[in-house]
Amino acid sequence: MNALVPKRKLGITVIAILALVQSVGGVLRAVQWFDFGSDLMGQGLLILPLVGVLAYTRGLLVVVIALLYVAFAFGAFTRRDWAWSLGLVVAVVSLLLVLSVLIQGEAIVSALFWVIVPVTMLWYLFSPTGREALRREG
Repeated sequence: MNALVPKRKLGITVIAILALVQSVGGVLRAVQWFDFGSDLMGQGLLILPLVGVLAYTRGLLVVVIALLYVAFAFGAFTRRDWAWSLGLVVAVVSLLLVLSVLIQGEAIVSALFWVIVPVTMLWYLFSPTGREALRREG
């Protein structure tokens, strides 16, 4: 039975684990956004609660991206061919969000943490090894 299941490459395992680490970081960041939004919801009449809703929305976006990282990790671990496309999309979206945060004035040092995994994923996915690791044999 083991001869029928192709062996998973070490690189794709490392990338999948990095994606899971990124998703955990994303969930923790989303909790911060929800906490910030909760603090603002009970203050003021209109402006501060509206900013609180925007914070909730941003936290929800971060949770969705974290879930996409989990889906990519699952697809990578199980060698699904759709994982390559999903990994590409989630890495590019993450980089665009980091760029957006940098434009809004975030410190470069804190944003660098969020760039490491997407850049590593893109590098691996575009490498011949990465393309081959997520291709179905058939």
